Amino acid sequence: MVQQPPPAAPGRDYPRPCAHPILYESDLQSLGATDEDVDVGPVPQGEYWRIEHAATEDLTTASTEVRIGIVRSSVFVPLQEQEAPSAARLYWADRPIHLSTGDRLRARWTGTTSGDRLRLYVNGVSMLAGGA
Repeated sequence: MVQQPPPAAPGRDYPRPCAHPILYESDLQSLGATDEDVDVGPVPQGEYWRIEHAATEDLTTASTEVRIGIVRSSVFVPLQEQEAPSAARLYWADRPIHLSTGDRLRARWTGTTSGDRLRLYVNGVSMLAGGA
């Protein structure tokens, strides 16, 4: 969920803020599929996202791997991977992730057990494209 800045007051001639926070938490119950995906986005037209922190967690059992990456034009591009993550332990991307208009952030768990509770935490900023 992206928080939108308030609209400018009537009669005021100033631009909306250049950046506003993105805070997101997802709690998913695994169906035991080959891959379990959680997406954040897509980035709205005219915006750019800088994700400062993305963390994943399987609260129930260990899985085979977890990947964090970008979905661009329906193609998942993993940027980071943790093999054999332990249960109830956070794993996070160790560098910022940049998303352009239309992109989505994805966390993908492989080898989960049916009923596992999967979590994704995201913190970042949304900026107007071309703005600082």
